[in-house]
Amino acid sequence: MVFNTYIYRCIICIGIHSGGEQEYLAYQFPQPKQLISFIFLIMVGVIARGASLAQGATVFGNNILYAMDGPHYRNEWTARGFAVLCLTLWLLLSSVSTKVTIGATNLFTSIKIALLMLLICVGFAGLAGRLPQQPDLSQNFSFEDTSNNLGSYASAIYYVIFAYEGWYNLNYVIDELKDPIRNLPRCAISALILTTTLYLLANVAYLAVLPITIIKSSNLTVAANLFNAAFGGGIFGGHILPVLVGCSSFGFVGVTFYSGSRVVLEAARKGFLPYHRFFSQVHPTRQTPMASLCLLYSIALIFLLAPPPGTVFQFIIAFSGYSSYFFSALSVIGLLLLRWNQPDIKRPVRVPWIISIVFVLICLFMLIFVFVPPTTLPNEYPYWLPYIVSISLAILSTGLWYYKIIFKNSTENSYNAEIFLEGQQELFHDVYQNTKDIETDSAIKE
Repeated sequence: MVFNTYIYRCIICIGIHSGGEQEYLAYQFPQPKQLISFIFLIMVGVIARGASLAQGATVFGNNILYAMDGPHYRNEWTARGFAVLCLTLWLLLSSVSTKVTIGATNLFTSIKIALLMLLICVGFAGLAGRLPQQPDLSQNFSFEDTSNNLGSYASAIYYVIFAYEGWYNLNYVIDELKDPIRNLPRCAISALILTTTLYLLANVAYLAVLPITIIKSSNLTVAANLFNAAFGGGIFGGHILPVLVGCSSFGFVGVTFYSGSRVVLEAARKGFLPYHRFFSQVHPTRQTPMASLCLLYSIALIFLLAPPPGTVFQFIIAFSGYSSYFFSALSVIGLLLLRWNQPDIKRPVRVPWIISIVFVLICLFMLIFVFVPPTTLPNEYPYWLPYIVSISLAILSTGLWYYKIIFKNSTENSYNAEIFLEGQQELFHDVYQNTKDIETDSAIKE
């Protein structure tokens, strides 16, 4: 992640502005006509964001079910029902008021931070031996039974990197950032340091409080299990805290709905989506992108209900991560090509070749070795299925690109093209009218 931040700073310094990887890829690979940036926006900007909604809603549903029925009761379809409720509530709220949506997401983010700090404090209590039930710390903090399988390592890293998801979001709003060349890396590095610290402390807390067997069997409720073990199975530890854990995931769904709908809106206004005129619209009074919100909601329902029960979270981690690593590697390869093709561009920041190459090699490892069978295979579907689905959708996106961009030439009659043309006409009219007025005044004076 540090390498990626450094590399993206270099890309930004050559004059690319807001838009994140989509703008980087459009600049680096303009031919064939916006193909790479088109596939990125469809795969990562639209489909993967809808999948993330299903992911967060699934965690919410499992924790609410835990709070209601305890750690030993599992009903995947009931958890999915709560997940659908979560998605529906955020769809309605996001459609009604942007201001209320932002306020609600801030509230749930505060809950998440407070819970994380409480979890870390419980972990320190476990390390100090202050809890009634203590696991074998020497076993928990050892490397006993560690796998040496490359496929398992590649798959596990997908989950680790997921914890840092969102570190690059500031790249999408560079135009609104003061002195981005200076402040962007400061924000990114400080965020990475904070996230890394909290991530490590949270994992130490789990290992200090819960036995390894409980951690392995917890799936999406490991935090709820920690609080249940530390505070007992009473109302506070067994019910209230698991509900609050679910609320933190509830807030994540709200944030993704808010940001994802704007990405879908922009993709439609570029002319990339089918029925792009319909998805380019916002509500005339509420100014909310209702069509974009409904599209994300539909994609989320597909990812929530299509995978076998109990596999939604794992499937989406693998599916979304695969396309993300591919385009991250491609953006860095594009940077290397720019070094070769445009050597005279002013570059305030220059990434050493070795850092770029190492980053690309890491991404290639993540893309290739996930096809090595891991030590523990999923029972519900072939381990390679999420990656094949990601590749298949990318190929289908290529067909959509040909139809929309080449055959229909939708970028020329898109919302953005229309606004650009209107701006040109207004500018021409203003300049022409001012010139005409000046000429008239000169003639009168003569």
